[in-house]
Amino acid sequence: MKDNLIHINQTISNSKKVAFLTFLVASILLLIFYFTEFNGMIYFSLLFIVAAFFVNTYLFVTLFFQLKQKQITNQILLTLGIMLLNIPIGYLYVEIGLKIYSHSNPN
Repeated sequence: MKDNLIHINQTISNSKKVAFLTFLVASILLLIFYFTEFNGMIYFSLLFIVAAFFVNTYLFVTLFFQLKQKQITNQILLTLGIMLLNIPIGYLYVEIGLKIYSHSNPN
């Protein structure tokens, strides 16, 4: 039982880190694309979005199935909420990136 809680706490910690790093890297990629308007960056960014989606989904589902652990339900719900915040932010970044891409000059 104690080992399971340690494993869940580690998953919670990793999920928070991944959510933050996903946000940070996506923000950096958007800023680089905004300032350089390098069209190749959009393809790298889309690849990053796909990879981040799968990693975040895996961690989200893993935590979701751990909700049965009554001792740390609040921690799990908080982490799931933090992870869900990346969805509207990611959508906004995609919209901004596509708007920049549509107004950029072809090189």
